[in-house]
Amino acid sequence: MPECFVIMGFGEKTDPETGRKLNLDATYHHIIKPAVEDSGYGCVRADEIYHSGVIDKPMYEQLFNADLVIADVSTSNLNAVFELGVRHALRPRSTIVIAEREFRSPFDINHVVIRKYTHLGSDIGFGEAGRMQGEIKKAIAAIQANDSPDSPVYTFLKLQPPVQLSAAARPMDVQDGGADRGDTYAEIWQKVEAARIAGNFAAERAILLDVYNQLPLDPDKGARPVRPRVLRELAFVTYKLGEQQLPGDPEAAASAYAEAIDLLRLLDPERTTDPETLGLWSAVHKRRFFLPGQEDERKRADLDTAIYAAERGFLIRQDHYNGANLAFLFDLRASINEGDEKIADRVFAGRTRRRVVAAASQEADLILKRLAKDGRLSATAREQLYWARATHAEALLGLDDPAGHAALKEATALDGVSQWMIKTTMDQVSGLEQLRSR
Repeated sequence: MPECFVIMGFGEKTDPETGRKLNLDATYHHIIKPAVEDSGYGCVRADEIYHSGVIDKPMYEQLFNADLVIADVSTSNLNAVFELGVRHALRPRSTIVIAEREFRSPFDINHVVIRKYTHLGSDIGFGEAGRMQGEIKKAIAAIQANDSPDSPVYTFLKLQPPVQLSAAARPMDVQDGGADRGDTYAEIWQKVEAARIAGNFAAERAILLDVYNQLPLDPDKGARPVRPRVLRELAFVTYKLGEQQLPGDPEAAASAYAEAIDLLRLLDPERTTDPETLGLWSAVHKRRFFLPGQEDERKRADLDTAIYAAERGFLIRQDHYNGANLAFLFDLRASINEGDEKIADRVFAGRTRRRVVAAASQEADLILKRLAKDGRLSATAREQLYWARATHAEALLGLDDPAGHAALKEATALDGVSQWMIKTTMDQVSGLEQLRSR
């Protein structure tokens, strides 16, 4: 059977152009894979073949040998764009490029045909998935029907495609190694998610540290290269482990928060436009504000940092997570302010919560539509549904809407929700009630 290799991001990614969250797994499973398999090809994505996400020999072999390559360059994913360039250099034809409709083509690839599809929120509608499957099938049929190059390299230059040398003819340092590659990147994240759902943060951290330590060192800086998802998840689980030390060991908690902050600094939180990084940067500074024994100046600096990060994250994505955190932080600052500043923060908190109610409701509706279509929810989707409902309830309570109590009860009754998630929500609601009473 001919093989198709898919190069794209995976999981949910934020489009830096628009701040929208795109579910690239939905693109793969609902558009690309069905279209490819219906056309008679086997289909494999990068995270299904190589260990720890390191771009190495198996990936290059796929780019050279695959009968068909589909590249999704949505969210301007640098890995996908780089791998597309490698494919175009190696093979004159049989490469298809797709992207979400908001993708803006850089000048150098304006002449490359990019087929567009539309995300609705973080998901893809049933009709749009079917339409795009048809577009990909037509493109595959066109490739099969003629020999015209689709690589701009071979379109503009008269070249002969390269030929792969035998193992015996290759230099020793690029011949096959005998090391066991272990789990695929996708399998590693399944283990991470399972540990997260179980609330086993120590196990989750151990897995993430193993992934991080397997990344190669940057020869110029003597440090490991940045992989945003690994660093974000490692920072999250590090500060959650620190939280578990409270109230008994505030020094251990402070140390964990400082370590999480150091990890996030590698993602340039002062300048990043990634809402997830900004949300974590805000959250860890908020938690450090509450540590006992801190000087007032240090507490105020942490609070201001937390608010600034949450404001930026919410402005970019208008998501319920950053929004709920921002509203809470406005109320927190109002509790230590006086006069006009106190009034202003209360007003900002209310305005933000009204937008959170709308954002959380929309997110929950999208997930429930997915449930109606697929008949089941993945563990990740169930977690997302919980947080959408929980932040919706928190926002209503912060607005003194009596419907918030019923919404909170509905959220915490959702099947399969981790106890640590419910505790996080109840602690936030309890803290909010105290702040609003001051």
